[in-house]
Amino acid sequence: EFDNISWYGRGPHESYWDRKSGAKVGVYRGKVKDQYHPYIRPQENGNKTDVRWVALTNKAGIGLLVVGDPLLSVSAHHFLSEDFDSGDKKRQRHASDLKTRELVNLNLDYKQMGVGGDTSWGARPHPQYRLPAQEYTYSFKLRPFSSKQHNPMKLSKYK
Repeated sequence: EFDNISWYGRGPHESYWDRKSGAKVGVYRGKVKDQYHPYIRPQENGNKTDVRWVALTNKAGIGLLVVGDPLLSVSAHHFLSEDFDSGDKKRQRHASDLKTRELVNLNLDYKQMGVGGDTSWGARPHPQYRLPAQEYTYSFKLRPFSSKQHNPMKLSKYK
């Protein structure tokens, strides 16, 4: 039902901690279904970095506004995370193996480790783009809203 997405962050395409310089900060809008990128092998995709706020709305403009503190990494799909990578029992070997679900899976992350792969396909992310195993703290606010009554940019400023 909440098939429309808008965000204030990097876009309009996917971006990651070590792959974001080509994604300019701005306000972007689209459909949740269009945030998915059909890589040959299903894998994590569609992430947006440096997101100040993200909104999911239905056809009537009613939905949920998420405001990050600090900035967030965000993705939204009609798939579950395990649909992209189910670990050792990887059944989904091709994008055509994925089946769209009747849901919206919204991921709100503090950060994601970089994707690496800049010197070869198997290269790990550079040290500055890795997240050491430790406890991280971040917060976000969830606000119901109507895009016909509220501007998400203004609403995101309220404490």
